[in-house]
Amino acid sequence: MSDLLGIGLTGLRTSRNNISVTGHNISNIDTPGYSRQRAVQITNPAFGTGHGYMGTGSRTQTIERIVDQYTIHQVRVDTSRLKDHEAYLRNASELDGLLANENSALGNALNGFFEGMQSAANDPLSKPGRQLVFSQADSVSQRFKTAQSRLTDQNNNLNTQLRTYASKINELSMGIGEINKEIVVYQGARNQPPNDLFDKRDELLRELSEIVDVNVQEQDGLNINVSIGNGIPLITGENVNKLEAVPGQNDKSRYQVNMIDSRGTKMHITNEIAGGEMGGILRYRSDTLDPALNEMGRIAMVFAGEMNNQHRAGTDLNGDQGGDLFKDINTENFQLDRITGIQRTAPAGVWLDPEGLNKLPANEFHLKERSGQLEVHDSVTGRNLFGEGVSFANVAALNTDLEATYGFRLTNGTAVNPPTDMDLTTSGIPEYIQGSGLLISPTRIGASQLERSPELTDTNKIALAGISGAENNAGTAKIGYVDLDGQNLSSFGTGPANLTGAEVTYDGTDFILTDTAGTSTTGTDNGDGTYDFTIGGSDLVLSIADATQAETGDTWTLEGTAGGQNGSGLANLQQAKLIESKDDGTGGASLGETYSMLVEQVGIKTSESRTAAQVSQATLNQSVSMRESASGVNMDEEAGNLIRFQQAYMASTQVISTAQKLFDTLIASVGR
Repeated sequence: MSDLLGIGLTGLRTSRNNISVTGHNISNIDTPGYSRQRAVQITNPAFGTGHGYMGTGSRTQTIERIVDQYTIHQVRVDTSRLKDHEAYLRNASELDGLLANENSALGNALNGFFEGMQSAANDPLSKPGRQLVFSQADSVSQRFKTAQSRLTDQNNNLNTQLRTYASKINELSMGIGEINKEIVVYQGARNQPPNDLFDKRDELLRELSEIVDVNVQEQDGLNINVSIGNGIPLITGENVNKLEAVPGQNDKSRYQVNMIDSRGTKMHITNEIAGGEMGGILRYRSDTLDPALNEMGRIAMVFAGEMNNQHRAGTDLNGDQGGDLFKDINTENFQLDRITGIQRTAPAGVWLDPEGLNKLPANEFHLKERSGQLEVHDSVTGRNLFGEGVSFANVAALNTDLEATYGFRLTNGTAVNPPTDMDLTTSGIPEYIQGSGLLISPTRIGASQLERSPELTDTNKIALAGISGAENNAGTAKIGYVDLDGQNLSSFGTGPANLTGAEVTYDGTDFILTDTAGTSTTGTDNGDGTYDFTIGGSDLVLSIADATQAETGDTWTLEGTAGGQNGSGLANLQQAKLIESKDDGTGGASLGETYSMLVEQVGIKTSESRTAAQVSQATLNQSVSMRESASGVNMDEEAGNLIRFQQAYMASTQVISTAQKLFDTLIASVGR
């Protein structure tokens, strides 16, 4: 009887365990990351009799967690990929809206400026027309500054997000490390798997994958190691390394991510971060935001520089040579601001060649010192821009190639022309270039540097007049002012000579200037496209573009104050190929075309990221469905199990009841 009673009790206990596990499943049906559990029931060891082995009932061997590690891994991977695309899309959409919006688009502001300039050139004596030029110049500069400010705000927001993500990663990592520790303790104490802790750890890993792509390796079936990037350890058992987002070493406006180990050693891992929201915003910053800032800055600097060049080639209503229409692109502060990773007190700046703006790049450079030599690398790809292994003994040697190839020089930051080179020699590399090097950003903040010249306070100073060629000129040579020697056209030199209405004539050999009094002088070729004319005791320097294309008898008139030739030249810059054109004038793109390409590129990347996010969402949904199919709680199935285990429980009570009755009957018969 006792054997039958014991068998009934084992059945009662196993059925009770089955019911408890089923109830646990049902109660956790909505718990994130919960995996369905099952009580594994086995037969108790039998004992031998003369009639064979007699069973002794059943018992619960373990509580099993129903999981498929492949689907769990796939959910993490797909989650990381989706969050990456969503973070990229969220920021790219904001930039796309800014660049394409009619009220903020830079292209519209540029078009408005050139239309105003052409209107003034058509009626150079019109005060309202000249005032419109002022208004449009202020409008275009303000539009560029607003765009720069918006993108700077977005960059700052990315920095804030990086700090938040780093803090969240640390929090999740600490949680995973603690669970690793608890799992070892629980497993060692009871030699049974702590299933709920496994689920909690997997859910934390999934949450971690929302921020950054992680690689998980199991260790002894209990602990896990987690790495990011190219095998950089984040969690090793219960030991956790921390992340920090701090101002960049080469550019404090762009945060970098460091990993800090238990000894406090820091390692720069920004380039190793991939996937998740942190990877998405870093990818957006390097692929879209930084190029957009550099391109906008290049457009602004080329626009300002070329407008100034052309404006100085004309004369204003007072008969004076035109000055800068926009603020000089090479002020001391502007030069210093183009190297952002060091203190402004360091003698390091970037001077843009006003005559080589067609070469100006829309990317950034990394200047490094290696074995006492200087190398220049692309800041994104790391490629040596002058060829693998090419280095320079000092900045003077480097500047020769920089100016010839990219149209800028490294200077000591003083506003002089020609600029003074930085004091970097092989015998003494300053601290601000040692170690991490120097980040050179020729155009990144250029949009914020565009503003009307502070010296241009009177509309009479707008130099719309120029030197106009006769309609019947057979050649294509063009003439403009280079230097009026600080004098006025109407009283030039000590004569004084009146150059208002004076003419330049090409006789087949020389260019001859004749003033209104009939006094003539032959120009001296300076060999650089300029010619000196000495008249009235002073030197007048003119530029003659395509001088070899002049034909005998070609004539040009110095318009004086009322002409609009230079105004038309300013307006014609709208269609000129000013960006990345060759020195011979071929190739390149106009300012408007360059901006349109920028808008198009950002639009394409935004569209691609939107499509990628949609595809990733569908893929993640499929992975989640696979996991739920394998590990999720099915209410119908659990309800069926509950009924089945309840019936087994009741049947076991009947076995016990039967054993009790048999025992009572036996006792009663013995008692008689």
